[in-house]
Amino acid sequence: MDLGVNLIGYARAEFGLGEACRLAAKALESAKIPFNIINFPHCPARQNDLTWLHKEVNEPKYKTNLFFINADQLYYYYIKDILKRRWFKYHFNIAYWHWELPEFPKYWRRSFNLVNEIWTPSKYTSNSISTKTTKPVTTLPHGISVNLNTNFNRSYFGLPRDRFLFFTMYDIYSTSERKNPAAVIKAFKQAFKRNDHKVGLVLKINNAANLPNEIEKWKQDIAEYENIYVIDQVLNREEVNGLLNSIDSYVSLHRAEGFGLPLAEAMYLGKPVIATNWSGNIDFMNETNSCLVDYKLIKVGQDIGPYKANQNWADPDIYQASQHMKKLAGDQIFVKQIGSLGKQTIKSEFSPQTIGERYRLRLNQLGLL
Repeated sequence: MDLGVNLIGYARAEFGLGEACRLAAKALESAKIPFNIINFPHCPARQNDLTWLHKEVNEPKYKTNLFFINADQLYYYYIKDILKRRWFKYHFNIAYWHWELPEFPKYWRRSFNLVNEIWTPSKYTSNSISTKTTKPVTTLPHGISVNLNTNFNRSYFGLPRDRFLFFTMYDIYSTSERKNPAAVIKAFKQAFKRNDHKVGLVLKINNAANLPNEIEKWKQDIAEYENIYVIDQVLNREEVNGLLNSIDSYVSLHRAEGFGLPLAEAMYLGKPVIATNWSGNIDFMNETNSCLVDYKLIKVGQDIGPYKANQNWADPDIYQASQHMKKLAGDQIFVKQIGSLGKQTIKSEFSPQTIGERYRLRLNQLGLL
């Protein structure tokens, strides 16, 4: 069997796990590691990203399988034989898993039996998983790359040109309670008046059509603020990248992140990021390259999707976030300083080339290349 990697995951899907799979392909390509892709379409997101169509195959060719399918789905689709059981035999199987809370779910641990090793995007996630298994757990972050089309600018999205724009986005499938856009809105309202024409907040909601009542709630909450803009229509990846490049600062008052891909992408583009000082994003954010927000740990309080009531997550300091917003909106020198340092961090330590070589190192250590 040839030495190389069968990348198995949501290669066409337009959501976070799909983008993670595509970034892995970019890292493998950058390191010149032989690979192909088996697209796994079993998710609710649109399947319109064909970036890696030319690498797709129907059967694994190489010795190593790298599954970009989370632990809750891996076992389920294996026993259904949708993930073909024959694909696992005679292969070295690596699962690349994302998880956002300190305690890895007990009912997901059946998937440990299917793999030889687990990779994760952050030290935080590795710590969560490694306490629950004797299998090797290795931290291998995402290699960040953002392709831009300059046609997708503020005018394209109907956004004002002459304001300092803050930006936050979340996907309906990632749960608003964890992404916590409500806190970003509160911080913006604390920092600026409803008729302040020097600033704006852009809220992008992905897959909005699936929870119309939630979207209507947000719109009612901000109805009196003419400087808060909601974008809830479907955008392709190039449009999302253009939107991210059009704003001035990204804000994430998340309660937990396995990695924080949009935060890293914003930093790649030189945008200063305001974010909760906890969980996976701390691998690439610090006091010099970001505006970090203090927090206290609280109980989740009720079962929300896979997040159980007795787990802990962060409650970020909204007032401190509002002060960061004021600072950025009024100090262009500070904006450029933070943005430049963030960009330097991502491009030097989290480039596809750098991460691809880390892939190569680990695969060589395992005797798989």
